[in-house]
Amino acid sequence: MVTQRYLSHFDCHDPTAQRHPIPTYAWGRAPDHLVTRRQLRAAGWSPGQHAVAQMLRPRKRRPTQPLRAWLYDIEAAVPKRVPSPAQLDAIGKALRARRTCPACGQDVGYCLAASWPCLGECLDCTAAAGRIQLAA
Repeated sequence: MVTQRYLSHFDCHDPTAQRHPIPTYAWGRAPDHLVTRRQLRAAGWSPGQHAVAQMLRPRKRRPTQPLRAWLYDIEAAVPKRVPSPAQLDAIGKALRARRTCPACGQDVGYCLAASWPCLGECLDCTAAAGRIQLAA
């Protein structure tokens, strides 16, 4: 089994999809109408279909595993979904529950760590339990 090696930008250029399953462009050399998911999100859009192309960038340490970015056609993009008020309320309640200490019941303003030594409690309750010492 022979694996494809990507040593230069020329190895990544295949806009007619002869060597790859979809059209492939070198990093930063894609047509203007093809953008990444992050670029779509920044513009307020989401992909309306599967990726239509890809961009590849060769890596020196891993020549058989290039960096890959999926590209989407901007003309097929659809507006980003807007959460309903009930969804926003549910997210607010979930985040509030993550900030509330079960020992003292206070909203501490930060998400509580579930790992040792805090175990889901605020720093004051963790210090009172003797698991940490707070600096004076």
